[in-house]
Amino acid sequence: MMIKLAGCIMIIFGCAGMANAWCTEQKRRLVMLRQIRKIYEDMKYYITYQKTTIPEALHRISENKELFLADAFNEIYEEQKKGEKNFPENWERQMERALAQTPLRSQERRLLLDFPSCLGFMKEDAQAGALDELLREVIRQIEEREEERKSKNKMVMSLGLAGGILLTILLL
Repeated sequence: MMIKLAGCIMIIFGCAGMANAWCTEQKRRLVMLRQIRKIYEDMKYYITYQKTTIPEALHRISENKELFLADAFNEIYEEQKKGEKNFPENWERQMERALAQTPLRSQERRLLLDFPSCLGFMKEDAQAGALDELLREVIRQIEEREEERKSKNKMVMSLGLAGGILLTILLL
């Protein structure tokens, strides 16, 4: 009887834990999207007001080690400084590597991967305008994720717990 009870408790906690893991992943995605928004806002500032090049702006942004892309930005800067590869190829390679272990979905990854194609070889005013477009899209994604998180978190946690209880009843 004690073994059955322990098994039932483990099943319930396991199902609740899976639901919690899903909710935590959603929160991580939202945090990463907010960081992407901050990155683009900082880039716009450095390009528009400090008249820095994009690699220099990335280097300055990479000094904030709390950003999940700080190391990738520093690598891009170092490779651009050495003149090893062109910027779009360098960007795509480093972003693919950095985004490989994130919970971001492909549409959210596109916000970063498409960055070089949005800028091209424009003057800083045009680059700032292109960054505004990216910022609007990031903000839209953030708002969608916040709405989704609010509406689904309680439901997922309830279903996880209810599923664990139902599974326990079925196994008894």
